[in-house]
Amino acid sequence: MTFFRNRVFLEGIAIGGICGIIIGSIIAFTLGESSIEAVRRIVQKGRARNRGVEYKYLY
Repeated sequence: MTFFRNRVFLEGIAIGGICGIIIGSIIAFTLGESSIEAVRRIVQKGRARNRGVEYKYLY
């Protein structure tokens, strides 16, 4: 366990962990946004069909 006494090793683990969290968050946010946008489009298409007025009521 002598490598835990090495300061450079511990700094490398800390910096690598922080960078990993940042990169992982960016990837998760990007994937989450694209899936939310897809769900939003599906919901809006469903609502658009229900809002339409039938032509027989326009006369």
